[in-house]
Amino acid sequence: MRRSGRLPFFIVLAAALAAGAAAAGISTFLVKQVVTPESSKTQRVEIVPITFMYPLGEQIVNLIEPGRFLKVGIELEVLAKGSPNSAEKNASSNHGSGGHGEGAEAEKPLPPVAAATKAELDEKRAKILDAVIEELSTSSFRELLTPQGKRNLRERIKKAINQLLTTGEVQHVYFTTFLAQ
Repeated sequence: MRRSGRLPFFIVLAAALAAGAAAAGISTFLVKQVVTPESSKTQRVEIVPITFMYPLGEQIVNLIEPGRFLKVGIELEVLAKGSPNSAEKNASSNHGSGGHGEGAEAEKPLPPVAAATKAELDEKRAKILDAVIEELSTSSFRELLTPQGKRNLRERIKKAINQLLTTGEVQHVYFTTFLAQ
């Protein structure tokens, strides 16, 4: 008779183990169902173009006609194209680059890619100003009086500077002051 008492115990034990195994299997399946799709998805990283303003200051140049001159303030909108690795090298060597802008506002730190482009602009500043002065001084007074003449000058300046840059590209040239006499 004792054996018959053990039989229900083993049946209950086997049923409990089977229920536990089934619960473990179901929970594992559900966890994989919830977690796996998110972790197995390829994450898309959206690359946002980084642009910043770079002031060149005011330039005074003689125009083609004798006795005529142009006083112009120029600011560039630059698209950064550098690599963050080259930015770290340039940023560490150019920490205290004296501000070239007219304002006394504190500069916001630039992202590494933009810092590389700004470092290149700072490094090539003399060449950039030379190219700008050359474009300005080959302009005529009559040409600069028209809106189309100013647009053409902007495009010529943009093209001349972009030929010098490797880690960035001038998107727009803005005249902050413009006086032709």
